[in-house]
Amino acid sequence: MTDQPEAKPIFIQGETRAAGFFVGKIRRSGFMITLKAPKTYIREKNILDSAGPLIAEIGQNALIIGGNTALALTGKHLLPSLDDVGVHYHVHTFEGECTAAAITRYARLVRETGADCVIGIGGGRVLDLAKAAAEDGGVPVISVPTIAATCAAWSALTIIYDEEGRYAFPRPLQESPLLVLADTAVLASAPARYLKAGIADTIVKWHEAEPNAAGRPDLSLSIGLSVSRLALDLLDEQAVEASQAAGSGAITPAFAETVDAVIALAGLAGSITQGNPRVALAHSIHNSLTFLPATHGSLHGEKVIFGLIVQFVLAGKTLQEINELISFLCELTLPVTLEQLGIGGDISVQAAKIAESVDIDPEARERLAFEVSVPLLKEAILAADRYGREILASRAVSIS
Repeated sequence: MTDQPEAKPIFIQGETRAAGFFVGKIRRSGFMITLKAPKTYIREKNILDSAGPLIAEIGQNALIIGGNTALALTGKHLLPSLDDVGVHYHVHTFEGECTAAAITRYARLVRETGADCVIGIGGGRVLDLAKAAAEDGGVPVISVPTIAATCAAWSALTIIYDEEGRYAFPRPLQESPLLVLADTAVLASAPARYLKAGIADTIVKWHEAEPNAAGRPDLSLSIGLSVSRLALDLLDEQAVEASQAAGSGAITPAFAETVDAVIALAGLAGSITQGNPRVALAHSIHNSLTFLPATHGSLHGEKVIFGLIVQFVLAGKTLQEINELISFLCELTLPVTLEQLGIGGDISVQAAKIAESVDIDPEARERLAFEVSVPLLKEAILAADRYGREILASRAVSIS
């Protein structure tokens, strides 16, 4: 497949504070809205080849943190660009989970190397680690995503796991990364599964936020809903085409715009807060799923999207709406059953375990338009799995 004209490169710059970050604050009726975003987000083919001058404006001594594969993919582009402008760097690989202990180790490296900035290169775990380590080390962070599987490159948030890969807790950060470099030449070569997981995670954003507006929505929620709706509409049009191009190295307009939806739009939607608790039900189900070792081979977005099917059941969506969602996910070869997430054995027992571990803020739950309880969750998980199996079976029959 040959390259088609890429969607116009995206450069987004925000206002700056003394430290160079964009943190907009709006006061309305006594409640403060906080919007955290990078100073600059660039989505452009081969941006890493010319990233040196951009990074030199931020720091002259960088601690680079990345996985082995991510560093191998990007090093031949990024490192010469840093050499050209005289930016010194120390490269450290990261494997494993983003734990509190790992963050402490890498924050120590920031201080020991005298780094004045951190460059995180890789997927969500590495980027989350780099963001938190940079904050603890008192320096800005540049994020270089090598997969478009989440909005971690943008968000002012780190998710902490334990050494076994089980969800522990979220760590809100003071700032988003100062600079995001989304090189589509790198992202387009990543396995398609990662982009599909990113599409799944982004689809969930609007559907999770909308039930929180059952009462009177605050302004931050209304803004987040508008942004996540824009992402959802874009993915309705582009996701299938973008997923077909993913992994081939071809950078089509659909692929480029889908990257923007996954990283920038989803990141922005989640970066606007007013301090009110909200229910992110699909993500809460994801968090519970991480306690089942069998799911550790599944990506974040793959677990989250099954949680959305469960949410559809709980919310009383029609069977047609549920089946339309599942059919769309099947087009993207995303998981729609517990088995596809690696879960076997007695499904009723497993569903009970998942339901019992779903943690939701009680105050936020009271404002939802539908009821959520352990028994209802268990039944919704079983129903979601059943609907998924039925759609898969019908598609298999139609293909044969």
